Amino acid sequence: MKVLVTGNEGMIGSVVEKVLRADGCEVIGFDIASGHNILNPNEIRSALVGCDAVVHLAALLGSAEETPDEIMAVNLQGTWHILSAAAEAQLKRIVFFSSVDALGIFKGERKPDYLPLDDNHPCYPATPYAISKRLGEEMCRYFTNSTGISTICLRPPGVFNQETYDFIISNRRANPDFEWNPFWEYGAFLDVQDAAEAARCALHCSHPGHVTLLLCAPDISSAHRTSLELVQFLLPEVDWRGGYEYEIEPYKALINTQLAKEVIGWIPRHRWRT
Repeated sequence: MKVLVTGNEGMIGSVVEKVLRADGCEVIGFDIASGHNILNPNEIRSALVGCDAVVHLAALLGSAEETPDEIMAVNLQGTWHILSAAAEAQLKRIVFFSSVDALGIFKGERKPDYLPLDDNHPCYPATPYAISKRLGEEMCRYFTNSTGISTICLRPPGVFNQETYDFIISNRRANPDFEWNPFWEYGAFLDVQDAAEAARCALHCSHPGHVTLLLCAPDISSAHRTSLELVQFLLPEVDWRGGYEYEIEPYKALINTQLAKEVIGWIPRHRWRT
């Protein structure tokens, strides 16, 4: 399989490329760090020649120095260029890295309707980045409806590599409240190796049409408190829908990834506690 990977020199994309190459795929990289431009449709068409699929990671992440117009241009226009070129090239499928931010309940934007989170939770995006990711998912849905080409939208939380783990552990040692101050991310995280594995699984699964899938590590990144203790401490007013499984696994993740397991056969391997 020949796969175009946009954003292949980023933290996630570089690992995706390694995993796909190890899987026997021919990978074509497309990254601004190499001089490529996601806003140039002709360049994308050229890069897609002979490809079977795309893993689309290239995006602006909503940092302070990025304007809303820049975020929308890269994240929406860039995604549209990928979809348009994919239709012309008659690709088999597109794997789009969205984000849990599409739900609009991360980074302190608002409280969730209920916990644990699942794929049926409503979306309330409010920031340019969150809106761009949610609209990107919708573009994928309409694209699949009109072309029949599968679009699998992956919604990871914060993706961690070793540098991230070290940073978080160091800051929590210095300040225990760092875990939830200025906001709590429900203990959700995903190891970069598991993020890359999700992309690999999404390329090889049976034809799913269009789907959005939450991703998450199996456990929360809590230093001490259990999942239920943290919910009761930080969000006591939120509707709790967890069951006996949180007694069996006290640190079980607060994001349900069962649909990703069923649709693409993905099982995360890395836990906070290992």
